[in-house]
Amino acid sequence: MGMMRFTAVAAVVVLAGCAEMDDRVRGSGSGLPEVAMSARTDQVVPPGRWRTGLALRTFVPGTEADSWQEVTGAQCRVTGGDFFTANVVTPVRLVLPDLGPDAPALTAVCTSGTMTGRETVAPAYPWPDEGRPDTARRIAWGGGWWWGMEETGPMAYPDLAVSLR
Repeated sequence: MGMMRFTAVAAVVVLAGCAEMDDRVRGSGSGLPEVAMSARTDQVVPPGRWRTGLALRTFVPGTEADSWQEVTGAQCRVTGGDFFTANVVTPVRLVLPDLGPDAPALTAVCTSGTMTGRETVAPAYPWPDEGRPDTARRIAWGGGWWWGMEETGPMAYPDLAVSLR
């Protein structure tokens, strides 16, 4: 009876830890105002593994040859394939579900006054910073060698930097 109770308590603790992990947003753009991309109601969106974020910023060429100046307050329409949309004001952190191999490219079309710009980023499946998955994932995923190639590992979007002209 004691072992059964211990197993039940352990299962609840593990499940609670998993629920906590799903609320955390991975990716870049922390510190910026967050806007969650909305799922389109006319599409079936695959289930997400967790949430990921990325920064969206707008720029114009600066006075020096290799410089750029950030434009704040640009209006942007962001689409994620057929799955997601968002209307935002830059700079902003976009938050959306990590759809793993089903993750769409994100396209931002931005305007500020008479200037416009468009940029697209595709999801990236990098190796972890340490070059290999942690022990639990190595065991569960057979060494993790296919993370990037099979698009099953940690997915992230590069930041969206839109050039306005």
